[in-house]
Amino acid sequence: PSMRTHLLLLVLLQHWPLGAPLEMEILRGKTRCVAEDMSEDALGKFTFQVLPDDSSDAAKKGRPSSVSVNVKGPESDRDVHYKKRLADEEESYEFTSHTVGLYTICFSNQGKSDTRVRLQVQTDLAVKDYKKVVQAEHLRPLELLFVRAEDKLQSISTEMSRSRDREAQLRETSMETANRIQWFSILSITVLLTISAWQMFYLKNYFRSKKLL
Repeated sequence: PSMRTHLLLLVLLQHWPLGAPLEMEILRGKTRCVAEDMSEDALGKFTFQVLPDDSSDAAKKGRPSSVSVNVKGPESDRDVHYKKRLADEEESYEFTSHTVGLYTICFSNQGKSDTRVRLQVQTDLAVKDYKKVVQAEHLRPLELLFVRAEDKLQSISTEMSRSRDREAQLRETSMETANRIQWFSILSITVLLTISAWQMFYLKNYFRSKKLL
């Protein structure tokens, strides 16, 4: 797939409603990828499903399809988190991110016909199972609302803190770049002045040797 296709899918995924499934068509013999930008120690849940073709025998539930999924981390292409050949049944992968960056989800179709897949991306609060929290802590509905609000505030606070850290890193990088440009400019001017002085000295000696001065 082209870089333009990757960028379009990334933008689409970033503006897609939170937790809403995304359906896409995987052409035969092709690979299609989307990416999710995740922060450090964030909860993630990727749900996959091959949409069966009712007109074929492949619509049997649980039967392996020709589509495989590959989830890679942001560090390198070898940073593979999850790899599996999908079936028509819905499957999911839950994890906690340990590195900031783009987590790439790639679908490869090795079959002889085009196939549609459904992808659902959920992160942080969308992944947390509040039913288990209610059962474990015996919370009332009003108490559950307070727990949800507290988690949401904590999530916002963490995101703001990370935004400030990223802003500080960008500011530091900009200052370092400006300093390097300044020193490079000074070095360039020094080199040019040195070359000019040497040329004047050489030409002066040359003209004297030819008795032109």
